[in-house]
Amino acid sequence: MTKDFLRSNFIFICVGAVIVLTYPVAFFSKGQLELLINQNHYPFLDLFFKYVTHLGDGITLAILMIFLLLRNYSLAIIAAFSIVIQSLLVSLLKRWIFKGLERPLAFFDESVSLNLVDGVDVHSFNTFPSGHTATGFALMALIFVVLKNRGVILSTFIFCLAFCVGFSRVYLVQHFVIDVYFGAILGILSVVLGLYLAESIFSEQQLINWNQKSLRTSLFKKNTPN
Repeated sequence: MTKDFLRSNFIFICVGAVIVLTYPVAFFSKGQLELLINQNHYPFLDLFFKYVTHLGDGITLAILMIFLLLRNYSLAIIAAFSIVIQSLLVSLLKRWIFKGLERPLAFFDESVSLNLVDGVDVHSFNTFPSGHTATGFALMALIFVVLKNRGVILSTFIFCLAFCVGFSRVYLVQHFVIDVYFGAILGILSVVLGLYLAESIFSEQQLINWNQKSLRTSLFKKNTPN
C-alpha cells in the first residue's frame, strides 16, 4: 500500500510542485513573495481563501477519522497513525524548536501597509511550519488513499485543494511561503509514515480482515436479533 501511494499520480504531482517551488523558497528573501501576493487582493479571492483555509483546521481530520471508523477499520488505523505523526511533528517544530518565530504581521514594520481580510483573526507568532497546510495536505493525501479512482484528473484536483489551503495561509497574511512549503512536506510525510507504520505493525492479513470491518458493521451485528 505504501509503495502504491509513493508511485501514485498524487505523489508525482506533489514532488513536481516541491521541485518547482524550491527556487522561489531558496532565492527570494523573506517577505518578498508575501508582499507580492498581498498586493494582489480581490473581493472574490478574499472570500474564497477565507473559507477554503478551514480545510486545514484540525476538525477536518477528526471528521475524516469518524467517517473512516464507520466505513473501514484498516483505513481508520492508517489515518490515526498519520494524524498523530502530523500533530507531533508540527507541534514539535512550532511550539518547541521554532517557538515564538514571527509571522508576517509581526515581521513587517509599521511602514508596510498589509491587505487584511475582514473577519480573519491574524496571528503574530509561531509561524513555522504552517499547521493548516500540513493538515490540508495530510487530509487530501488520506482522501486520496481512501478513493479507489486515482487517475490524473482526480489526483490533480485533490492536489489543487491542498495547494489552495497552503496558498490561503500566505494570502491571509498568516504565514510565509517557506512555512507553507515545509508544512506541505510534513503533511505528505505524515501519511507516508502512517502507511508504513500500519504495514509494519500489523500483518497484511490483519489489514485485509479489518478492511471489511467498521464501527457501523459492528454495531449492526450487535443489534441484529438472533
